[in-house]
Amino acid sequence: MEANKNNNVGVNHHHHHKEEEDDDELLKIRISSHPLYERLVENHLNCLKVGGIGDRGRNNSKSNQRKAEHSISTKINPCCSSMQLNQSELDLFMEGYCSALSKLKEAMEEPQQQTIAFINGMHSQLRDLARPTHLSPDVFLAETERNNSKYVD
Repeated sequence: MEANKNNNVGVNHHHHHKEEEDDDELLKIRISSHPLYERLVENHLNCLKVGGIGDRGRNNSKSNQRKAEHSISTKINPCCSSMQLNQSELDLFMEGYCSALSKLKEAMEEPQQQTIAFINGMHSQLRDLARPTHLSPDVFLAETERNNSKYVD
């Protein structure tokens, strides 16, 4: 009798686990068919590009898109089952996720833009220092020699 009871617990656990997997798959299907899904993937890829991650495989953009889609579908796992998530909740979730990714991209770009501006400023200063001027060392030496020769006469 005890063995039969334990067997039922195992069957119930397996059945419950299978329902959760089915719910997860259904939720992934609902998300991937949502009107904002393409924007979500694009925003995700844009974040990867800011970090230089997306630039490595420029010729393999379809592969990168599939990786991003897989990454998104494995990360999106709201606390409630897909059966309980109604369309307006999914809409809000997708809008929020897209917005969060856009803000993340902007936050990642800001220090990068500051770094680029600093490097460009330093490059400009170095270029200005390297330009020959009327007081560059060669001109200065030639001018000094000419002036000294006036006094030798």
